This record gives sequence, structure tokens and C-alpha cells, in this order.
Amino acid sequence: MQRETKDENIFRYSVLLEIVKPNRSAVLKRSLKLATTIHPQFATITLEELAVEVVGIELALEVIQTVHGNVHVMANPSYSYNTEAIVANAQRLHHICQIVDPDFDTSRLVTKVPATWEGMQVSRQLKQNGINTLATTIFSMEQAILAGEAGCISISPFVHELKTETYKGYKDTNPILGVCVQAQQFYHQNSLPTRVKACVTLNLDELIMLAGIDALTIAPKVLKVLISTERPKEEMESMSLFAKTTIVTEIVKYASYMDCESQYRVHFAASESGKAQFKTAQAISLFCDAQTAADLYITSQLEDSSYIPNNL
Repeated sequence: MQRETKDENIFRYSVLLEIVKPNRSAVLKRSLKLATTIHPQFATITLEELAVEVVGIELALEVIQTVHGNVHVMANPSYSYNTEAIVANAQRLHHICQIVDPDFDTSRLVTKVPATWEGMQVSRQLKQNGINTLATTIFSMEQAILAGEAGCISISPFVHELKTETYKGYKDTNPILGVCVQAQQFYHQNSLPTRVKACVTLNLDELIMLAGIDALTIAPKVLKVLISTERPKEEMESMSLFAKTTIVTEIVKYASYMDCESQYRVHFAASESGKAQFKTAQAISLFCDAQTAADLYITSQLEDSSYIPNNL
């Protein structure tokens, strides 16, 4: 099990949280100036949307010196059901990255795309163009299978509903720890390079149960508990869901979805008695709310004329 230290995630939530900090004023001002300057190249989107993307790239490149692997920037969640728009978004992020730092190896830039049917068609197309993707908002094996077949380099199963992290007191009584295990087994058994990076774990016990997973994104409050806690090796091994599956040799057969949209939609709709589809839609909705909030904040900042380059 490894903590998310080699790769870095730039979520829509963290973009909004970062750009409002006083110590980020220089990054924000630089991003707004650049967005205003290059907006004519990307006239199909609003200046506000472009500015949010530029900020995301700026933050990603800021942390690249401290990580050894990839950096992740999320595609606009408002496009979650629009393949063409997500493809353009991913290509635009790479273009912006090259503008900000022409020497940056863009193979290290991973676009986070929603695990919708449309989003996974994006991953399939972008893979052919050399752009890496991570499938986010995973809540079912159907999504995990489709993501692996589409060529995602990794997936982010949400152990709990995203709402548990954004609404105090909200509880999800149906965590998908088992999906994390099944997805990793599926990739190994089918020789797929896709890695499983679980997120939205709520406590130390869940982290221990996922010991053996490819990677974890750990919330700061849970990470603090992990650092300050010691448990016997025997106890951890007995709790790990992955340790219990190492002796399993039977290969589970799953349906292939990449070229069968109707079957995928039917199976996904029925997954977990409809809970997976509900949780995915809920997570996308929350990300869209964060996108809207970021756009509105950027709009307020653009009203300050000091952000407009002098040569315009």
C-alpha cells in the first residue's frame, strides 16, 4: 500500500481552495493575465473557464518539483456526458501546459475524466493521441472494467460517496471496498496496466483493509491518524482484504463493455441496486458545483483591471 506521494492530484475542489488563499495571489494574478492573453486561441470557451484551467496547470507545475510521478488535472465536470467537449478540454490542458512550461514532459500530465460512458470513450480516443487519463467517480465494477478496456492508466474508486467529505454528518452505509479489490484482481488477471487508486476513505480501519492496493489518496485528517498509530503486522494482515485474496486463483469472468454501450448502460444502472449510478451522478454534481464556484470567483477577480495585461 502506498500513500499518494509519487503522484499529485489537482482537484476542482483544491483549485478553488487554493486560489482564495492570500499566499496564492501571485499564482492567481499570473494565471488570469495568461488566460486573458491566450483566450483568443480558445474562443470556444469563456475566459472564466479558461482561467480555471490555467490555474490548475499552474498549480500542477508548481508541485511537479516535489513529486516523482505524474500530476493530475481534472477535466471540467460540466462536460461529463459530452465526449467531444472532454476531448477538447484534455487537449486544451496539454496545450496550456506547453505554453506555461515548454520544457515540461506532458506525458506526466494525466487528465482526470469522469467514469461515464462518454468519459471512457474520451480515454479510448486520447490514448491513441498519447494523452493519459485517470477515470474518477468509480463506484462499480462495470465502470472499472470499462475504464481498463478504454486504456485509463489508473482509476479512482470512491470508497464512500463524495458527499461524505463535503457535508458534515452525512453517512454512506455502503462503502465499495470490495470493488477496489475486484478491480485490481481484474486488471492483474487480464494483464491490463491500469492501476487502482482508492480515495474517500474515512478512517484508519478502511486504510488497513485496503493494504495491498496499488495506491491510496488519503485525506489529511486520516493521514495524521495513520502516522501516529502502530498496529501489529499480524493484525493488519488479518484485516487486509487483499491479503485474503492472494490465495484465490479462480479467474472471474466479466462482460466486455467497450463496444457494447447498451449492455454497459443496463448493467451499470442495475449495479448495487442502482446505488452506483446514483453515487456517480451525485459526485459529478458536487464537482460541477465546485466548478461553478471557481468560475464565479474568477469572474469577480477579473473585474479588477490590474489583472489585464498592459498590451491589451
